[in-house]
Amino acid sequence: MRSDEYWCVNSSLVTLASIASIATFAVVATSLVAYAKYRGVVGSIHREKVTAAMLGKRPPYTAGLNILVIGSDSRQGLGRKFGADVLGARSDTSMLLHIAPGHTRADIISFPRDSMVPVLACTNDGQGHTGQTAQPGVVERLNATFSAGGAPCLWKTLEQETGIRIQHFVEVNFAGFQSIVNDVGGVPVCLPFAINNPQSRLHLAAGKHVVNGAQALAFVRLRENIGQGSDTQRIQRQQYFLAAVMQKLRTTNLLTQPNRIFNVVRDVAKSLTTDSGLDLSTMLRIANSMKSLSSSSVQLVTVPVVPYVGDPAAELSWEQPQAARMFRAIQADRNLPAKGKSKSKSKGNAKAATVQATVSPAKVHVQVLNGSGVAGVAGTTATSLTAKGFSVTGTGPAANYNFTSSVIQYGSAAQLPEVNTLKAQLGSVVVQQDTALGTGSLNLILGSSFKGLGTAKATGGKSSANALGNLAKNYNGITASTNICKDSAAFAGPDTPLPGG
Repeated sequence: MRSDEYWCVNSSLVTLASIASIATFAVVATSLVAYAKYRGVVGSIHREKVTAAMLGKRPPYTAGLNILVIGSDSRQGLGRKFGADVLGARSDTSMLLHIAPGHTRADIISFPRDSMVPVLACTNDGQGHTGQTAQPGVVERLNATFSAGGAPCLWKTLEQETGIRIQHFVEVNFAGFQSIVNDVGGVPVCLPFAINNPQSRLHLAAGKHVVNGAQALAFVRLRENIGQGSDTQRIQRQQYFLAAVMQKLRTTNLLTQPNRIFNVVRDVAKSLTTDSGLDLSTMLRIANSMKSLSSSSVQLVTVPVVPYVGDPAAELSWEQPQAARMFRAIQADRNLPAKGKSKSKSKGNAKAATVQATVSPAKVHVQVLNGSGVAGVAGTTATSLTAKGFSVTGTGPAANYNFTSSVIQYGSAAQLPEVNTLKAQLGSVVVQQDTALGTGSLNLILGSSFKGLGTAKATGGKSSANALGNLAKNYNGITASTNICKDSAAFAGPDTPLPGG
């Protein structure tokens, strides 16, 4: 593999977020080339001690390597630019980098900052985050979790909610991001139309551009008055930006230019924070293990989401069972056999492709609600469910009669086997988490499309087995080799640029 391709591929190693995309690999790659020369600079990376007590009860170890990537919106080092009056730091970018066993692929999962997650107990991290007290049944936005308890709190929450064990974290701020983009000579972006956006301070004509540090930061922060004005679309644009970073670095010979390399390493070191366990030797081992990874083997996706019932216009819930299926696939690496398939490995894959976990109907407690206004539909459905062995806790009207699709609401991830059992009795249905429900009973809201109980198609089999291998395809993501000018969907929507762009 060429040195520039090696740089390109491994830039995904720890960054894999627009805010953190270049940072860590600069440390890794240059240390491989000139370990002695840069050792002192690399040693200036800020290290944060994350203890077992901070993380609480954790998921089991797996064969894959999982690194939490945090893009902090701290303005420190920016002077009066980009909101100098905004104090503290939030996590506008949270991603999980999953390096598969055998290092044949890297999967990058984005978590929208407006995802609603439980308020868990988090201690003072010693970095200016005082922590928070657990509030059972209460939820908060994911970026509020980071703001309250810092990286350890975000780490703990994502571990608890995904069931995936995270080994390390990496964080980089606004100032570091700008400097690093400038050091590598800018990054290509492609715009389907001209943008004149005062909120992000981005002013560019339609077409392809190479943006510098300040423009790049404006691009990855772009949200208001563009497309749907949503964080999920902004994440899509960030994913295209990351693909552009990798493609740009593939075409350069940065590793043959010592002065430019040193600038990158210097800027990385002063803007990067990691856990104390992610030392230089660990970075080197990771880099060496990924030498054969191609950019087409890097997948970038967003965890599937639906509007949160408490504030559907502004907040999000992870869509179930799709999100849980993604997390289980990542944890198990169920479809990543070693090179040279054997019969035993094929059998192992077949076993991993079974349908989702369920329980007996008698263990499913469900309240049936009429969300369509059709007279008697809740009562007749409750009777049918009881006949099938389900424990119906009550019936009644939903909050309104405007439901088209039927909805299963649950309170805790521990109820997902119950959700799967109930879902198997229905046709098309939306699954939503609402932690305010607690863990007692599910809600089944019947929409106008409901035609009675039936048997849904199994959700396991081939689709489940390929959930990780075809992650980008199955979850509307991209690979790092994608054409960056195919990004029009990331800009589509009713919000348009201001006149004069």
